[in-house]
Amino acid sequence: MKLNLGFLCLSLAVALIFYQTESANVEQQYCKRTTNGALCLSIIEADPRANLKTTPNGLCTILRDKALATAGATSAKISGLLKRATNPHLVSSLKTCFSGYNSAISSLKYVDFRVINQQNYVELVGSISDASDVPRDCELSFQEPPAIQSPISAENERLRVICATTMEMVNLVECNRPSFC
Repeated sequence: MKLNLGFLCLSLAVALIFYQTESANVEQQYCKRTTNGALCLSIIEADPRANLKTTPNGLCTILRDKALATAGATSAKISGLLKRATNPHLVSSLKTCFSGYNSAISSLKYVDFRVINQQNYVELVGSISDASDVPRDCELSFQEPPAIQSPISAENERLRVICATTMEMVNLVECNRPSFC
């Protein structure tokens, strides 16, 4: 009985080490091929859901969830800024951004990465692209004359980069390259 229990413990330990190594290999294998590999790895490694770290589809889900969290936090920041804003151009730009971020959140919520294939590739890329356009459009609204400084440039850039990395990951899965198929 002791021998069997010892063997079982050893087997479980080896399986756990193998599982963690495989997980790290998938993260490394895919993230290092993206433009923002360090950011990709930091997002994946910070996520507690080990079960999603074993496949590229799971990695896409983690990235999508980070994009959703980023968009939600930015939307909340915009809401707070709107309450204090008095400059009409700032108010208008913030309203444009707020609407865009709500649209990005809606778009990202329904992106399902359980299956990435030729049949749903265009839909996946379209949804991620829609969310990725929001930060650009938001920044452009502040540049309309008379141009003013955007108070959310850093947040816009972060969402843009996360969406771009997610799109590259989808392209890697479907096309084996980070650029579009």
